[in-house]
Amino acid sequence: MVQSMNDNVQELAKQLVVSNDAAFDKLFKLMYNDLVRYAMTFTKDKDKSCSLVQDVFIKLWQIRAQIDTSKSLKAYLFQMVRNKSLNLLRDSRKEVSGLELVDLQDYSYEDDNEESNEHSRELSEKLHEWVERLPDRQREAFELSRFDGLDHDEIAHVMQVSARTVNNHIVAALKQLRVFYDSHLAEKSKLVV
Repeated sequence: MVQSMNDNVQELAKQLVVSNDAAFDKLFKLMYNDLVRYAMTFTKDKDKSCSLVQDVFIKLWQIRAQIDTSKSLKAYLFQMVRNKSLNLLRDSRKEVSGLELVDLQDYSYEDDNEESNEHSRELSEKLHEWVERLPDRQREAFELSRFDGLDHDEIAHVMQVSARTVNNHIVAALKQLRVFYDSHLAEKSKLVV
């Protein structure tokens, strides 16, 4: 599904270059929520994030003729949002206190068992907490990969690092999340005994 979305975005990019406003509308509808969520990891403010993403789309329309369709438009949009968010934070002299994972996907299980549902909710909350505790760059790479569906090359473009560095960040994040999870299990087993 992620590949299909990337292909769809790239097809819209080709149409956007020739000023197809219907393609622009489709791209906006397809990417808006993901980009707002990503902007919120920086701004912590939904209204600012919505405004910021709208500004990014206005800028994209203004520069549509210069879009390089051989490169990922999705990654380019995420990079634009990242840069605009950081500029906003810098300009408002706020300090980035860390990337907050917003609207963490709900993990739904088909099991109607109340205890299982409670466990999945608890685990989802813990995952949110653990991701929050990751170092900023690890958290950003992990979120872009796991929650926004970007591949390593796209993340590298957004974060302005090499794909190998992105991989290192994600591997380190997964190792740390595993440590948090193992610690959580050990703590829960103490409570059961």
